[in-house]
Amino acid sequence: MRSRGASGDWLRALLLCSIVGGCGGLERQAEVVGGEAWSERVARHAQGAVLRVISDGGGAGSGFVIHPSGLAVTNAHVVSNAEGGRALFVGGEMRYEVLAIGASRDLALLRLQGEWSGGALQLGGSRGMALGAPVLTIGAPQGMFPVVTTGVLGGRSRPGMIADLLVPEQLIHGAPTLRGSSGCAILDRSGRVIGVQSAKPGKEVVKAVEAEDEAGRRFDRDLGRWRFQTEAYGLAVPVEDIRMCLPAWVAPEWCVGLETGFVCDPMGAGAVIQQVVVGSPAERAGLLLGDRIVGVGEDVVWSVVDLAVWLRRTGVLELSVERDGARHRVALEREAWARPNWGDLEPGLLWREARGRHERMPDFTSADVVEVGAVEGVGIPAQHVGQTDFVLELMGWLDVPEDGEWVFELESDDGSQLYVRDRLVVDVDGLHAARAAQGVVALDAGPQPVRVLFFQSGGDMSLVGRWGKVGEELVEIPSDRLGHVEGHGW
Repeated sequence: MRSRGASGDWLRALLLCSIVGGCGGLERQAEVVGGEAWSERVARHAQGAVLRVISDGGGAGSGFVIHPSGLAVTNAHVVSNAEGGRALFVGGEMRYEVLAIGASRDLALLRLQGEWSGGALQLGGSRGMALGAPVLTIGAPQGMFPVVTTGVLGGRSRPGMIADLLVPEQLIHGAPTLRGSSGCAILDRSGRVIGVQSAKPGKEVVKAVEAEDEAGRRFDRDLGRWRFQTEAYGLAVPVEDIRMCLPAWVAPEWCVGLETGFVCDPMGAGAVIQQVVVGSPAERAGLLLGDRIVGVGEDVVWSVVDLAVWLRRTGVLELSVERDGARHRVALEREAWARPNWGDLEPGLLWREARGRHERMPDFTSADVVEVGAVEGVGIPAQHVGQTDFVLELMGWLDVPEDGEWVFELESDDGSQLYVRDRLVVDVDGLHAARAAQGVVALDAGPQPVRVLFFQSGGDMSLVGRWGKVGEELVEIPSDRLGHVEGHGW
């Protein structure tokens, strides 16, 4: 039997091993190239782009830059609904402003207010990663900065609740994190972002047995200053949510009131055009399917996220486009989207259907459409009752009776989303039983373009849309306030 002192030494050694990353197991497995482990290489390249984020609203956490112009990502709960704050980085500090918040995915997009020269992390992909693949986190746990930990990709969570938030999916990883790690980048061995640290299991305070020597007592006194959290894994927002949701929260067409007329593949490298609307400014400018937008003016475009930010500019946009191995300059002259005459519209909403089984909202494009029709209101068309494994897009115009802030609510089984133009207002994505979510948006009176996405993957199904002025009781969206352009929706 071990003595109390030996037991205390063993526990202290175990705690120290957990802090530094697992007693050398990862070092033994590390891939070494040219005398440098993959984790050393990734950390060396990434640390210049990592931030400690301190919100004016009192929150604090981590973040990282995703574009050389100073665009950065963190968690929504870190920025605390404030408009800005301070960003600390290796060698300095500057203010940031919040460009967009997506509470439903716990993401926020920031812009550093100053000349940024610290580099940027590129967005990768998590969907093709194998279980057990090595990952690295780099952030500011407990305000210590920068701190690197390593682990492996452990899996993907099922849709579920984190606090009062329904999360469609989270990455499960084994890299140790503490309070203050929220918003830090989860990187693969190539150094690309695969996720954003967001949550972790419940806390458990660990108390060491009393030590018998002075060195042990000093260690225990130091240990008493901290609350150590034991955890089997951390949870991270997949990078795919950054690609798909942040552009819809930035909502450039909504912000400037100008139509672009093209859609880019959110998962592809860069910004590759996958749809051009007939008769739109994009078609008149000569943009084609497959074009890769690599710049706006003198600014480099790395992804659909920073393209959305550049599209919030007004006036003619000079786009740099790669096509068939050559680079072209395209002048995109956008135009204000025009509201239709209400009497010219067909009643109800146009629906378009795609097939497939999903656990979260897929990327819906015209190439996926297998059938179209019309439905009276925000709901499931009669011909889809009893079916399974399909995705619906409902499109049309909503006649808003008066100016003001309007609350929209979707209740669905399975997932659904509501957009006003290109702005994501309600997000109740994920594979789940009937559940509701709300969003608020300021609208002018008159027709407003709306779009609802819904998917069904087995079991019960439901879809209901409600609305009302802020402070008023919500009611189902009246069918007589919905109309569409036949064959197009908008």
